[in-house]
Amino acid sequence: MKQFSVSLLLWLSVTLCAYAQSTLRGTVRDDAGQPLPGATIIVRGTTQGTTTDDQGAFSVRANATDVLEISSIGYQGTTVTVGNRTTVEVSLKKADTMLDEVVVMGYTTTSQRNLAGSAQVVTAKELKDVTANNVGQMLQGKAAGVFVGSSSGDPRTPPKVLVRGIGTLTASSNPLYVVDGVIGGIPNPSDIESMTVLKDASATALYGARASNGVIVITTRRGAAGKTRLTARYNQGVGSISLGNFRLLNGLELYDLQKRVYQRDQPNGDVNSYLPTPEANANTNWIDQAFRTASNTLAELSASGGSEKTRFFLSGNYYKEQGILQGTGLDRFGGRLNFSHEVSDKFRISVNGAGLYTRGYDDSNGALYQAYTNLPYDDPYYNGQPYNPVSGAKKWYGRDNQNVVYTRQFNTFRENTLSGDLLFKAEYDLLPWLTLTTTNRAQTAYYGSQSNQDMRGPNALDVQGRLANTRTRDYTLLTSNLLRFRHSFSGGHNIDGLAGYEYQNYYYESLGATGKGIFSGLEILDATSQAETISGTKRDNAFSSYLFQANYGYQDRYLITTSFRRDGSSKFGRNKKYGNFYAVGVTWNASNEAFLRSNPLITNLKFRASYGTTGNADGIDDYAAQGLYSLTGQYAGIPSAFPTRIENPNLSWEVSNNANFGIDATLWGRLSLTVDLYNRLTNNLLFNRPLQATSGYSSITENVGAVRNKGLEVVLSADILQKTALKWRMDLNAGLNRNRVTALYGDRIFIASGQRPYALDQPLNSWYMRRWMGVDPQTGNPLFEKVNPDGTSATTSNYNDATLQFIGSNANPKLFGGIRQVLNWKGLELNAFFTYSTGAILYNGDRALFDSDGAYDRFNMMALQDGWTRWEKPGDIATHPKYVIGGNNNAQRPSSRYLENGNYLRLRNISLNYDLPTALVSKAKLDGVRLSISADNVFTITKFSGIDPDVNETGEVGTKYPFSRKLIFGLQLNF
Repeated sequence: MKQFSVSLLLWLSVTLCAYAQSTLRGTVRDDAGQPLPGATIIVRGTTQGTTTDDQGAFSVRANATDVLEISSIGYQGTTVTVGNRTTVEVSLKKADTMLDEVVVMGYTTTSQRNLAGSAQVVTAKELKDVTANNVGQMLQGKAAGVFVGSSSGDPRTPPKVLVRGIGTLTASSNPLYVVDGVIGGIPNPSDIESMTVLKDASATALYGARASNGVIVITTRRGAAGKTRLTARYNQGVGSISLGNFRLLNGLELYDLQKRVYQRDQPNGDVNSYLPTPEANANTNWIDQAFRTASNTLAELSASGGSEKTRFFLSGNYYKEQGILQGTGLDRFGGRLNFSHEVSDKFRISVNGAGLYTRGYDDSNGALYQAYTNLPYDDPYYNGQPYNPVSGAKKWYGRDNQNVVYTRQFNTFRENTLSGDLLFKAEYDLLPWLTLTTTNRAQTAYYGSQSNQDMRGPNALDVQGRLANTRTRDYTLLTSNLLRFRHSFSGGHNIDGLAGYEYQNYYYESLGATGKGIFSGLEILDATSQAETISGTKRDNAFSSYLFQANYGYQDRYLITTSFRRDGSSKFGRNKKYGNFYAVGVTWNASNEAFLRSNPLITNLKFRASYGTTGNADGIDDYAAQGLYSLTGQYAGIPSAFPTRIENPNLSWEVSNNANFGIDATLWGRLSLTVDLYNRLTNNLLFNRPLQATSGYSSITENVGAVRNKGLEVVLSADILQKTALKWRMDLNAGLNRNRVTALYGDRIFIASGQRPYALDQPLNSWYMRRWMGVDPQTGNPLFEKVNPDGTSATTSNYNDATLQFIGSNANPKLFGGIRQVLNWKGLELNAFFTYSTGAILYNGDRALFDSDGAYDRFNMMALQDGWTRWEKPGDIATHPKYVIGGNNNAQRPSSRYLENGNYLRLRNISLNYDLPTALVSKAKLDGVRLSISADNVFTITKFSGIDPDVNETGEVGTKYPFSRKLIFGLQLNF
């Protein structure tokens, strides 16, 4: 009996030890020794688990007999038996395919294996290789078919983002942004975990009427079970101006040219009355006066962790960027808390909160314009102080009598934006295969600005100072309620989908006032002596939506996806408020067929096809369909009303019909290729159709016209070196898009709109102007084309006789994308990222001011580019006409003379990162240390004569705020 008791005690001791949980700590790395953040660790047979932090580290509670399943997207999974271990080092090999990569679609998630539509995932690592304060700049060159162009390098100005071209005339072409599953949110770059670009109807159809221009789904960072992890990141950099091929003449060069011309045209004139004397000739570099070397700072601190049931992510971040144009810049403060909790096995809740405060300023006071045009003859200082040209204390040669060094002392502009976002989500499993989800978002923003023009400056001298204040606020409330179902049947059959209802309400109001007559140094409207203007508005809109999706799969070989959405909007007429949108997609995973399953060459082969419709309601007035009156008038001293808009009860949605065919393939387990062909026809375009003046109205908003976009997208990834100490990976994406107007309204084939009108069978952004024919070799006069009634053409030097015509080119790029090269070796990572664009023809309108052949002789001039020559004498074959003070036959007026090829290849970023060895880091009681050095906008290869060919979709280049060339040093600590 005693022996039995002892044996029983021993058995119980062993058993209890086996089932006593302990903490296992470990690190997950790839086969190159680099940490793998976001790897998943699950205790087999349970829901207990965690994920690795930025340094690949994790901790998990487990029994000695437990088996851990460790996996990461794009890598072959492995298992570890806990046993007596307290620490473990795990190495994962890169998988042959990326089929199990998770694709977040907003309402749903899927894998690349089961993706039927066209969607591309961009990870946080790929996004954050550039220094940017908005998601558009982060996305440039990262996704095929996504064009990102910017008209300004001002830190406060976001770029233009287009997904698969422009499909509208006057409505919005912006994509829809979705943060953490539902429409809206604050996309703070510091909080982003990944972005997914949804392109075709199969991918976007669940967003129905909001998705005509594509959808960008943003997922923010989350916490993981285990030890609380702290991450501190600090970047410090400097930025400087990059002028590209552009150069202005210095004082001596301009003086020599103008003196020679003056003496030629006015041999008896006094040149000193027109030009400064050589000994008094100043040589001011106005670029140096306007621009500066600027600093930029990024600081982030985050904490994440939790238990198996409760997880959190908390972050705070600060970003400051001085603009390279003196007097411009911004500061941004951001914070986020993402919290999730499993109330029970069936009930889960999560709360996401985010706030953002941005301060912007612009005290440049026309410095950008003056940097290009001010004459080098003029000295910005007089007796050691900034000089006011209006005072007349000394001669000022420039036309505008403007000195930015003087005016920026007095005129200021400040703006502040405070925005907040709160999202609450609850999930309840009604049945093992049925889940009820409700997601509710409240979002608000407050904006305030103040413009102060001091009485001592020239801009408000006539009114003795001016002060303007603007205040706006808006809010959005959204509720999305879904029933999700998923069930598997014997024989490999699977179905899943959702059905739900969504409602969104938006409200906006603004108030602005301007006063004049204010003492210097005062900044309050009560201090102005007289009110000048007052304005205010209120508006709102609402969307109501029903949505349904059903997917069927068979043995991971065949997948059919269907979706339907019915949307209603208050923006549209009472007869057409609702629109129906649908999509169907088919996928064939050919590599899962028996004849390819063991093929060593083709390790993945998938075919995708989809068709569907999406809509657009953005970019038009909230009350565009209603008959409106203005109440701002008076009659006999009594407030009165007069009609300003005709009602259109049939105004409805723009509708895009989208067809897409795609192929995904992986060869030899190391070369991945995705190709998509698409055709998007957008009908019933929202357009303000002009009306005859006799109607009493200027226009009416109607559904007229159609635009077609069709193109090809290619994404290529290759592990060039993967089984050596040196790893080399290349990623390339390319997008080709062709655009054409296929219908207007009535019998119209042309609608005037500046230099880029709308015309039947012409691409949008086609150039319409006089055709430049060069320079007359005998006279040096400009030549333009004149088309005769019989169709023949001749040349003329009379600008008004020249024929307005389509030139045969447009501002749309023919091919654009990005190239990434990544090298890894023993803890070092070298990353080089290029962006490129070809085929866009840009209008360099700046040249009308400083390449004007003497029309603006009181402005500075740009230096001639390589291959350019100026006419001097009869017989010269030149690119530029004879310089004539006052101008040469309107040579500087709009024409194809200033159209230029916008092709470029830019080294957008190059970075070198080094992770300190674990043995060294652990001595400092840290989990990881990363050092980095990077450079943005390193160089650009282009023949464009302006500062930068990277512009928005209009293709028009003004006095552009240049992008800065940045050098940034970074440090990241993990605790």
